[in-house]
Amino acid sequence: MSPQAFRQLMRMHPAAANIVATGKAPNRTGMTVSAFMSLGVEPPTVVCAINRSALSYAHMSDNQVFSVNTLATHHVQLALLFAGQGALFGDERFDRELWDEFDSGSPCLRDAVMSLECRLIRQVEESSHSLMIGEVISGRCNERAAPLLYRDGQWVTTCEDLSPASAARSTAQNGAAVQA
Repeated sequence: MSPQAFRQLMRMHPAAANIVATGKAPNRTGMTVSAFMSLGVEPPTVVCAINRSALSYAHMSDNQVFSVNTLATHHVQLALLFAGQGALFGDERFDRELWDEFDSGSPCLRDAVMSLECRLIRQVEESSHSLMIGEVISGRCNERAAPLLYRDGQWVTTCEDLSPASAARSTAQNGAAVQA
């Protein structure tokens, strides 16, 4: 398969938009990534693919800690900024009003769908990228936030939960709210 055909096929795969970040102020850096997934639960581990030519790659490798912040639908501009589509670089991207830090110092987006603090435990180089495997140290979530997804060059989101259990739970919650 040609690289162009593969790239076109992969554009159709919807993926959550995340900011992977590392470092403490004033040496923070981060990037928008879609190649992120859970790897295991004992111990809790995740993996993200980082292009080795990216500035954030060297910082993650040096710092040995990083965060993964899953973006919500209102974070499109932040996704673009951390994808390099703006005039800000490095620590300038981390607005004090939007970011906290984990105990390790890794940046934590306050209103992310979820944020994970990770300790880098292994790197696996393949092609142009390195798989950064991290043990999850801590995390937080915002259950009300709708995730920002990227598919075929467009920002999208999930429209609704289609599972029967979720629909029953939603009906029960709405009924309880009406009765209260």
